[in-house]
Amino acid sequence: MLMTFRTAALALAMCTVSAVAAESPAQPAPGELINSRLSYMKDVAGYKAQHHQPIEDLNQERRVLEKALADARQLGLDGETVKPFIQAQMDVAKAIQYRYRADWLASPESHWQPRPLEEVRKRIGQYSDAILASVSATLKQGSRLTATDKAAFMRDIRQPNISPQDKELLWRTLSAVSLAHE
Repeated sequence: MLMTFRTAALALAMCTVSAVAAESPAQPAPGELINSRLSYMKDVAGYKAQHHQPIEDLNQERRVLEKALADARQLGLDGETVKPFIQAQMDVAKAIQYRYRADWLASPESHWQPRPLEEVRKRIGQYSDAILASVSATLKQGSRLTATDKAAFMRDIRQPNISPQDKELLWRTLSAVSLAHE
């Protein structure tokens, strides 16, 4: 009987913890989301290399920027402050892709295959949406990005082929994003 009571109490405690966790999920930090988004650049570079496509695709960049600006407006963000941030993400993504391609000239990867580009772009788009939603939620709570946030951001971005200057660009443009003035 005592064992059954303990088991029931433990089960109730676990359900309570699970319910609380479900009510207040931890929002990933923007740096973690950006890092995840950038983790797909090797696949993009590999796919484009295999299919003899250039890294820079201005039509795709235009579509990404237009969608991001529309999403930003729906989230209450100022499009003029979001635009440099989105452009910075695309510029850093291209820089990473160029660095992969340069590395492969000297040392090709023989037992690796990139994921299909459409699948990868879908995942990148999901992370892009999550990044804007995270920034919007933070700003709507009245929070601003601080020096402490910058240190965590710099630690969170840990992709191969990203430079300290790339991280600075991302931080500078991210920290300039603001809510739309109504």
